[in-house]
Amino acid sequence: MTTVFYTSVYGATREYAMELGRLLDASVVDFADASLAPSDGPVIVASYVHGPSIPAASFIKDHDFGTRPVAAVAVGMTLLEAAREKDQLAGMVPDVACFYLPGRMNYSELSAAHRTVMMGVISALKLKPRKSDNEHAMIDAYDQDVDRVDFAELAPIVEWARAHGA
Repeated sequence: MTTVFYTSVYGATREYAMELGRLLDASVVDFADASLAPSDGPVIVASYVHGPSIPAASFIKDHDFGTRPVAAVAVGMTLLEAAREKDQLAGMVPDVACFYLPGRMNYSELSAAHRTVMMGVISALKLKPRKSDNEHAMIDAYDQDVDRVDFAELAPIVEWARAHGA
């Protein structure tokens, strides 16, 4: 049976995990409950991205899945083209299939600490002379609720899981 492990702060990764569970008839398990997960079939590990931190990568490094095929999924606000081109997960978890999904950032729901960090990031980006498309998108979305969750983007992950026994 396929297992989808996830952690989510604001809900987008959880929504993706639940939809993957439905599409693959998979077990969906929060990182906190990892010891309760089935021990066979493909593994999909999904988490949010906070700057250079992707908890999915740490989770994969910290767990022994034996010979089970493993995929890492990063959910974030970086434009998909930029995230896929950068492929940040590849350097963190080599020999693992890597996928990127668009997320959600609702400034109206951010913690005070997260809001402060974002204010600093955006202030620095505004001063930068040559901005990438992704940096422009971050500035444009600042202090707004932006939802880019798109279940259609799950198709390659579902295809990968089915190709590996799901």
